[in-house]
Amino acid sequence: MSMAYLAKGIAQASDLVKRFNRLAHVVIPGVEKWNYTFEDDWSGDPAIFFWVIVNDEASKPQNLRQVRAAFMAQINKDVDLPGEWGLIPYFNFRSRSEQAKLKDEVYE
Repeated sequence: MSMAYLAKGIAQASDLVKRFNRLAHVVIPGVEKWNYTFEDDWSGDPAIFFWVIVNDEASKPQNLRQVRAAFMAQINKDVDLPGEWGLIPYFNFRSRSEQAKLKDEVYE
């Protein structure tokens, strides 16, 4: 009988949440709000999904690449999700006006 592997990010989720709470004060230009969920990805691997709301100016194609890169760099700088926590990170970005129309709870 084999034992299932449980990623540290799932087994010790409260420790990871504390790390993210410390990042809550970090200002990333264009980012208004972010949230995350722990789920398995499409292949069944443990993952963390980031749900990021950016202001409408930041969501313009010429700005979004830089905002995405800055957000992802900040997370990766402070938390080694794949290496230390065993989680594959996925990043989803949405503009404030798009979220106002869709009202997707996962972003709030």
